[in-house]
Amino acid sequence: MRRRFRSFVLTAGLLTLLLGVVGSVLGSVLKQEPTFYQKLSDLPEWDNGERASGLMTRVQDLKNDVRSKADWAGKFHGDDVNAFCQENLCEGTSYANLLPKGFHSPRVVVEGDHIKLGLRYGHGFWSTVIWIELKAWLVKNDTNVIAVELCGFKAGGLSIGCQTLLDTLSEAAHDSNIEVSWYRHDGNPVGLFRFYADQLRPTTQIHTFKIEEGAITVAGRTRLENAQATAPGLNAVGD
Repeated sequence: MRRRFRSFVLTAGLLTLLLGVVGSVLGSVLKQEPTFYQKLSDLPEWDNGERASGLMTRVQDLKNDVRSKADWAGKFHGDDVNAFCQENLCEGTSYANLLPKGFHSPRVVVEGDHIKLGLRYGHGFWSTVIWIELKAWLVKNDTNVIAVELCGFKAGGLSIGCQTLLDTLSEAAHDSNIEVSWYRHDGNPVGLFRFYADQLRPTTQIHTFKIEEGAITVAGRTRLENAQATAPGLNAVGD
């Protein structure tokens, strides 16, 4: 009887120790902050207002050009997008309510042909950074289709399921008249975003979409004689 009791106590003690180790490791992984998020959090904020204002002006100018000019183009630097996030999407700022409940302090960086976006969830000891890494490119031999590959979706250093994120992206795109279809490439989900989906022969066509050298560049043409085009996906900033 004593042997059984000792064995039970030993087993229970080992399980408790194991659960404690696992919990500690998971907690440590969840607390990891991606390097880009740490670096952007340490940047001075004195010029955020000017950068954010300039970005909003350029986005609005691009929307107007798409409607009124035959040829149009825009270039948006990652540093300016990050400044807009810090100026207008952090707690207590003008667009903070656009973020999902519980999320705050967004940071964005453009590295090579990748974009990284991080948001902090929660506060204090139990907070973690939820972040995604993606790349995007204009699909050849198709009209107004941009492919977006989700290269990573993590909470701290822990990879998490992305189906909810994909559903959210699809719903937001649909609300902006953008059709989305998903497939997988090397294990990563890739979405094909078709702009001006309700037009059989779109009067506005995207000819260039590039992510490089710390910036996002987009350019195209609009047939002005019967153009009634709008710029789906650009209405979140500047309205």
